Amino acid sequence: MKSKNINKEIEDITRQLIEKYNPEKIILFGSAARGDSGPDSDADFLIIKKDAPYYGADRIRQLSKLINRDIPIDFLVYLPEEFERRLKMGDPFLKTILKEGKVLHG
Repeated sequence: MKSKNINKEIEDITRQLIEKYNPEKIILFGSAARGDSGPDSDADFLIIKKDAPYYGADRIRQLSKLINRDIPIDFLVYLPEEFERRLKMGDPFLKTILKEGKVLHG
């Protein structure tokens, strides 16, 4: 998918997330955030939400029902306290997301 098209899709997904899911924060990460996505790339979103379901699979199921999209996407959803706890533990994956990711909301 061309960069212009993927950017338009990311904007649309972000708008839907804000309107339908009301997260505290949305961070785009991975190749789409770096601007080096290819035709088979997906868009990776880290979402922080206060009242997300307890189980991760339920969080993803909830989002999959809410969001319409034309590109492959992956969601990581954290409760604020989970996110902070993982950062305090030094989670290298989350540190990389914060360093290289692009904050879209919050």
